[in-house]
Amino acid sequence: MRCWDARVTHRPTFEELNNELWKYWNGYYHYLYGGKNKDSEIRIQIEKSEKLSKNLILKNSTPLNYQTHPQAIYTSRLLNFSKLPKPKNEENFERELEELTKSTSALSIVASKLYVPDF
Repeated sequence: MRCWDARVTHRPTFEELNNELWKYWNGYYHYLYGGKNKDSEIRIQIEKSEKLSKNLILKNSTPLNYQTHPQAIYTSRLLNFSKLPKPKNEENFERELEELTKSTSALSIVASKLYVPDF
């Protein structure tokens, strides 16, 4: 959520982002090549998403029919952004961010205590 802050000084630093992304990359690397930590978060998420994808493919057997709009523009063009207002946070941004952080923290604590059986 800090990445969305209109104030540059309140956004995460490159080092913070790098550390967070490193955790994901490292977990994924070990998932692919190491087979280590079978209970890792990335492994669980990948396996759940693969199961969901398979279920969706089986349920939705109707072919997709795409049509392009006759007035659609598929070439690059310059857009005029000279009159955009300065970025600013929504009035209640700080309060909503704090409430969201508290609720997600509470949910993650509750979720960590739940037993989720494999399907």
